[in-house]
Amino acid sequence: MCGFMDPEDAKVACELGVDMIGVIVEIRGSSRSITIEQARRVLAASKVDKVAVVMPNRLGDAIRVAHELKPDYLQIHSNFTAGQLKKLKELAGVKMIGVVAIPKKISAREAILNRAREVSKAADYVLLDTKGPTGGGTGLVHNWNFSRKIRETLDKPVFLAGGLNPANVKEAIKAVCPYGVDVASGVESGPGKKNPKLMRAFIEAAGGA
Repeated sequence: MCGFMDPEDAKVACELGVDMIGVIVEIRGSSRSITIEQARRVLAASKVDKVAVVMPNRLGDAIRVAHELKPDYLQIHSNFTAGQLKKLKELAGVKMIGVVAIPKKISAREAILNRAREVSKAADYVLLDTKGPTGGGTGLVHNWNFSRKIRETLDKPVFLAGGLNPANVKEAIKAVCPYGVDVASGVESGPGKKNPKLMRAFIEAAGGA
């Protein structure tokens, strides 16, 4: 689960059984973006793997976040090459979740597949999310059949994101067969405010699939 802004919400999510807690750090335009200090407090409440979500313009921006927060993973929304991503991973000293943004209307399928292959050369996991102005976080679904094709193309574990919620996550898992699923707005009562009932329902639905 991603986009946490409140340490108490993170504690509840851990109690309910999430595998990873994500914070969105210094991403302009995101309603769930928080500062380094706020992110530190949220991640301190997590008893599971910690993820810092960044959209850096320079390698140094992401490296700074990694060194200050010491997450288990950096989730990277970027256009960096495989070489740059490998360098970032080495210098940051953390594992990496590389994001591939998928438009609602897909026209350049081969270009997206090539980008997914590029990202997978450096990332430990590849996350498929619906394309938006801040990389992802749109709360909108994309073409799950295409997501499945990407998943079948790659030799790295794939996470599925984009518009998932308790009502559709089971269907999404059956369609794509991802390694894991990622959710933010689908378990919220407001931007960044997680709803315990929705979190529980999402976890149970995903587990049931």
